[in-house]
Amino acid sequence: MTAEDPATTANPATAENPAAGSLDIDARIRDLPVRAELADGTLVMEVDLAGTAAQLWEALTDPAQLARWSPVVPDRALTSPGPALSRENPEEDPVTADVLAIAGEHALTHRWGEATLGWMVDEGQLDLQVTLPDPQQAQYFAAGWQVCLAVLDARLEGLDQERIVGMDALEHGWEELRARYADEFGQPHGPTPGQDA
Repeated sequence: MTAEDPATTANPATAENPAAGSLDIDARIRDLPVRAELADGTLVMEVDLAGTAAQLWEALTDPAQLARWSPVVPDRALTSPGPALSRENPEEDPVTADVLAIAGEHALTHRWGEATLGWMVDEGQLDLQVTLPDPQQAQYFAAGWQVCLAVLDARLEGLDQERIVGMDALEHGWEELRARYADEFGQPHGPTPGQDA
């Protein structure tokens, strides 16, 4: 018997019926157990995920792993302090992803453009703190990260789930999540990306 990489094992149900995979990921995105709050301009999200602390750490720091689930795809491993650049897609202009701090294999702080992301890893749990340039963006960041973290959760369970970032997230419940987070954070509902305000 050979071990299989859980991130590349195909789900037979979705191989037979690709539309079933879309329904599965949409339900996973909607139902992901996320606790979120906005405090002093910082978005704090706690999420229960499949996977060990070591698997979560690799998913946060390895560019090849990040390219499978995250909008942050850096030009180097995020395992040591120093400069880094990130592109959501290879053809896009880079944004700063400088690593500001590392604590063992359980805490990482790095820039993502104008925001700062702080990650804490534990067995089956990931905490994210996003210091925002504008607190009104919290509803957008929370919805986007919930979509991405659901993809990570699926991959850690061994499903061959494609990355969902950018405008693709609109097809997977992002707008409903954004509206829900706007209500939770007591913010006015912002415009949907790609539509006039």
